[in-house]
Amino acid sequence: MVAQLFQRAPQRARTATPLLAFIAGDFADAVAQLWPAPHGEFFALPAARRHAVAIALAGLVGQPVPPGDIRRLVEYQRDTIVAETLAGDLATGLMRTLSKAGEILWRREHYATFVQLLADPMANEVLRHLDSVRPEVFAPIAALPPALRMATIVRVVPSVAAAADLARAFHLSVMMREPDAGARIARRWGSGGDTRAVFMRAYEDLTPEVFRAVDPLPVLDAPFVRITNRKQLEEVAREFRNCLAEHGGRIAEGKMAAYVWRAEPLAAIAFNRDAAGWRLCEAKAPDNVDLDERFLRELASRLQRIGVRTGPSVHSVMSRLDDWASGSAYPRTESSGFVESLALGDLWS
Repeated sequence: MVAQLFQRAPQRARTATPLLAFIAGDFADAVAQLWPAPHGEFFALPAARRHAVAIALAGLVGQPVPPGDIRRLVEYQRDTIVAETLAGDLATGLMRTLSKAGEILWRREHYATFVQLLADPMANEVLRHLDSVRPEVFAPIAALPPALRMATIVRVVPSVAAAADLARAFHLSVMMREPDAGARIARRWGSGGDTRAVFMRAYEDLTPEVFRAVDPLPVLDAPFVRITNRKQLEEVAREFRNCLAEHGGRIAEGKMAAYVWRAEPLAAIAFNRDAAGWRLCEAKAPDNVDLDERFLRELASRLQRIGVRTGPSVHSVMSRLDDWASGSAYPRTESSGFVESLALGDLWS
């Protein structure tokens, strides 16, 4: 019996205690293998070194660190050696940055985002000067395009959703101009001021300086069939049992174009035209049934090749920017789903 107890003890020692599970989260079991219960030496590490352990365990370093070497690295080596092992050329300031990362380890995907930001010179500079380096703090930086990851912009962006709207505005603003306009637009938006100032500059730049000629209708081959007259529109509306006929005026004005995908799955598809060109605004099966993601991905890819974009309209993005500038934006969680990113149903703008 005594022998059996001694045999079980090492196994129990390498099981995460409740405190370790709380502190180390996703990494608790792996940490328990390196620092057996009661995990005192791990708890005694400075916060920066505990986060370094998580980065190493997540396999996010340039050269993988064998598990047996992780403990020796973080317990006995100088900060510079730990940082160089984890980040190589990006080691400068790493441990000081991690010292502001809090006592609780993050999730693996948060470390992956952090490491990606380290590799971006502008984001790296902003990270090193943050008072607090937590996922909820640097997530808005990751949502911004690299050109906008400057302190004057980051410090006034209130949330990930706001950063995503600013990123959409930047993409559209560049799309309306010459390809090299991005750097100029970024400098203008980052020229200082509060949230209102930055978001109003973005709002203004969604109206281009030079108005573009109206883009011709997209040229689509079979199985696309374009709706070209009122009778055809009414027949398709009856076939699909939807409200497509209500948009006849916009189609006649050239602000919208409607097509039927005469293949499996049968689909009614509509495009809207705005200041940035044509965009996919709706795609539905009969009876307004949603289409599956696989088909929507294929459709979006096909349309992108002929210059039809996806995502919200210029008007919708401008409305969101105005809300952020005025402080009246409603709380919103930014969805990373592909279908949601298409912004289907945005028909009137």
